[in-house]
Amino acid sequence: MYLSREDLAKYPFCREAKEYISSLGFTIDEVFNPDFSIILDRVFERIEGAVRIGRVETRLIDLDLEILSFNIAPIILSIIGDNALSMRYAVAEAKRVYEELRVDDDYKLQLISVNSFNWRVRFLRPGAFQIFFADFLQFSPAFEAFNWKLVNRSVIGGWVYVSRGELARLISERVKNEIFSKSSQPMPSITLPSNVMDRIEGLRKIFSSYRRVVESEEVKGPMIESAMPPCIRSLMNGLLKGESMPHMARFTLATFLLNAGRSVDDVVKLFTASADYDEKMTRYQVEHIAGLRGSRTKYSTPKCSTLKTFGLCFPDDFCVLKKVKHPMTYYKLKVKSSGGGVGKGGSN
Repeated sequence: MYLSREDLAKYPFCREAKEYISSLGFTIDEVFNPDFSIILDRVFERIEGAVRIGRVETRLIDLDLEILSFNIAPIILSIIGDNALSMRYAVAEAKRVYEELRVDDDYKLQLISVNSFNWRVRFLRPGAFQIFFADFLQFSPAFEAFNWKLVNRSVIGGWVYVSRGELARLISERVKNEIFSKSSQPMPSITLPSNVMDRIEGLRKIFSSYRRVVESEEVKGPMIESAMPPCIRSLMNGLLKGESMPHMARFTLATFLLNAGRSVDDVVKLFTASADYDEKMTRYQVEHIAGLRGSRTKYSTPKCSTLKTFGLCFPDDFCVLKKVKHPMTYYKLKVKSSGGGVGKGGSN
């Protein structure tokens, strides 16, 4: 079993794709050569797609173009030097990889895992694999769902059973981390052609406009921002930086904002800043938390003790002085001390 050139275009992070680029004799200096402008065009298309819609589309019309543009994009991102942008792009590419892998041939997933990452992976039967526990633990902690905890997995002799979808998820998480790492490395000072600098500045403006839209939503609604507890301020700051947030962090932030008076639309708009934003899924989850779906129960914000368990509690002097045990208690006490009134829906 081997990977075709079309496979390399779909999975340009793999070892074979990098070897193929080396065989072409393509150098970094050629990236900025006007004769190769089509490559930069595709690089900027990939990054702009990540910014505008949170997705990068696979295009198999020009296979070499796909392979090269994927591997050059981190260079452009490194020049831009915005970690939030780098993370948004990394997540968008990881989504694309996951969508491709989860419907691809089982043997390709195993081949990529073994050859590109040196993971120990066994094929069992269609859609079922085993991965050695140490390799499983490299990236599974990034997923907070109950079923990703090693203690909740079927493990025999150090081998963890995983489905095709789960192996695809682990691979895509590895890809996300690799892209972000490369994109975040400082670039040595280089002189770029003016047309390339113009495009980089244009991309900066697109991302800045996107961030301004998100940040402008921060002050809408009846909620009093200055009364937010430190845990929520920390989550908000991470969100606005484009950081990828674990499930409990998202749940905590959404429940607090809804209970402090924000509308579902306001909360959904705020989450557009998240690197892995998916509008349909975000709206569904926020509406469920708000009690508009499912059991119709509006969820409360987790207590401080729960947040401590998940490493999301960052108490300040006010927390200690007032012996605060719940984020909403902090909020209401702060609002009261400032002479304001708790926004609609602020009771808890």
